[in-house]
Amino acid sequence: MKKNILAAAVAALVAAPFAASADTTLFGQFEGSVDFLSADSGANDSGIAASSNSSRIGIKGAHDLGGGLKGVYHMEWGVSGTGDETGKGKDSNGDSFTKGDLSQRNRFVGLAGGFGTVIIGRHDTPLKIVGRKADLFWSTQLGQNRSLTNPSDGGPGWDLRVNNVLAYISPKLGPVTVIAAYVTDHSLAGPSSPVVENNDNSAYSVLAMGNFGPVFAAVGYEAHDLASSTETESAARLTLSGNLGAVKLVGFYQAAKDQGFTAGNDRNVFGVGASFKAGSNTFKGQFYKADANKTKTKDGATLMAVGIDHAMSKSTSVYAQYAMLDNDTNGTFALGGAGHGSKTSPAAAGDTLSGVSLGIRVKF
Repeated sequence: MKKNILAAAVAALVAAPFAASADTTLFGQFEGSVDFLSADSGANDSGIAASSNSSRIGIKGAHDLGGGLKGVYHMEWGVSGTGDETGKGKDSNGDSFTKGDLSQRNRFVGLAGGFGTVIIGRHDTPLKIVGRKADLFWSTQLGQNRSLTNPSDGGPGWDLRVNNVLAYISPKLGPVTVIAAYVTDHSLAGPSSPVVENNDNSAYSVLAMGNFGPVFAAVGYEAHDLASSTETESAARLTLSGNLGAVKLVGFYQAAKDQGFTAGNDRNVFGVGASFKAGSNTFKGQFYKADANKTKTKDGATLMAVGIDHAMSKSTSVYAQYAMLDNDTNGTFALGGAGHGSKTSPAAAGDTLSGVSLGIRVKF
């Protein structure tokens, strides 16, 4: 299937290139895994689980409007093929949806040209993109970094997909691309803070990223305002990676402040990782550390994951991995969840959680 990438920035934002013609392109992926989960307290979310991990289906396209201008569109839904996401739920905006049916993922419409790309709709924030660039276990595998980078600490977290997004993706500025997004109104504090169209509950998120020889760098910042609070919660992220032939090295740092719109509710997270490609196999490992919250003591955690991905074809891969999350004495972080449907949660503060995951991913 012939594809045309409008720009590297657009590809980074939507995670897939647009079709070259005005015809709509069907795309998606289905990923399933068998997970063997355990917690050292033994009582909570332990056992064998079948999980459908961020499986999705969508349509996208680009219409040539002449004069170098294109109309672009992208509509995507999450689907589940296992019983891990049944029943009713709330997304990150407090909107209701039926789990296991068609949940809301990225969906937008916009214009692209020499000036860059402008979109309106629902999308991952630029700060989330910075985090995904650092994650060797993707957003779908058990050892993903979101287990530590996206705790709420009383707020919505920092790997968000939000409604009411106005976003701009710049053309290449030398090696650098800039993405900026403004959320006109949100309900990031949950259903108790409904959207009111007055911009009092607003957010913005920006990133700059680029390749500098063998080194890739991305930096991002995001802030959330809430009408009912005088505090603004914010987070900054930095990702660095280097390709040394078959070896890839990755570093990550996040500093979050006033989380949950509470002054002094701060937490830092850092991580490192490495992968080695040998033929169709990629061996990888990463280590992440969440420091204690500045308003608490010993409530951090460490995450370690190792695994192997085997590419059976361009569209199909299988993987095996082991992940362990060790909570500090007062830590209550969970392992899995988010993009990975199965998770194991601590039954008590300080639990050590672990799991083995065997999975297959097919893209189309």
